[in-house]
Amino acid sequence: MKSMEIHQLRYFVEVVQTGSFTRAAVRCSVTQPTLSHQIKKLEQALGEPLLTRSRKGAQTTAFGRSFFRRAITILGEVKAASEDASAYQGETRGELRIGVIPTIAPYLMPTVLGMARERLPQLTFDISEDTTENLLVSMKEGRVELALLSLPVEGDEWVTEELAQDEILVALPEKHRLAKKKGIQLSDLMSEPIILMKEAHCLRGQALAICNNIGWSPEVFFQSAQIETLVSMVEAGFGVSFAPEIARQRLQGRKLALRSLAPAPVYRSIALVHPRQAAQTRAFRSFLEVCRAGLGKSSA
Repeated sequence: MKSMEIHQLRYFVEVVQTGSFTRAAVRCSVTQPTLSHQIKKLEQALGEPLLTRSRKGAQTTAFGRSFFRRAITILGEVKAASEDASAYQGETRGELRIGVIPTIAPYLMPTVLGMARERLPQLTFDISEDTTENLLVSMKEGRVELALLSLPVEGDEWVTEELAQDEILVALPEKHRLAKKKGIQLSDLMSEPIILMKEAHCLRGQALAICNNIGWSPEVFFQSAQIETLVSMVEAGFGVSFAPEIARQRLQGRKLALRSLAPAPVYRSIALVHPRQAAQTRAFRSFLEVCRAGLGKSSA
């Protein structure tokens, strides 16, 4: 078999991720004929076609889908080796692609990225805010390297490191009849309009699981993909909801009451998640240390 070139792998990965030879060429800063020629040489070296062209764009063959996963792994290892080499110069460089769910991003990322900018000034970040399901797909396809998610995450292909416990609170309008109570029983909420995140968001699933534990399947009055919209609806008196403790500081001054569940508080786990087979670059390891420090966890 003929030898493969790293740039050929990168061109192939970009075509798969963008679904287009044209967009991939732009991202790789080469002409489309050059990119197409190099991918053709890669196919010749492998002895199997990787891609087919159609009106819908570039599609992977069965072999191409299998090889794509290997290409992602190889490019990750090359990046890790490059970053380790730069470590001898005493600096962590490069770009780290991070995914975060919406119920974590606005509350933790400013703190974590502020610390990262101070400790790792040569490192840049590409942040993707999305649902857990979509971020897991992005990590499988190599578009995101690691993600801050709420556990559990299903599957043996993931490595998870729990960083913090975050209490799930009941969110009430400031002058609600229950706002004077220190703890809220779920039975107190059964007659209330319930406002939740949309189905794709894990906070919704966690809230419903809490309710289901007492045999209650609440009827959802209003749902939103944005936690800020959810909070505003509660604030305006349209119903009650659930909010993460990490949001409390950002919600100070709002016309809200945040209360613990009774008789015992309920928590969700915030964790750093990445594919088990992915290369742990120096940038990844350095960012993990920042997350541990920023979320109150000591280094392992």
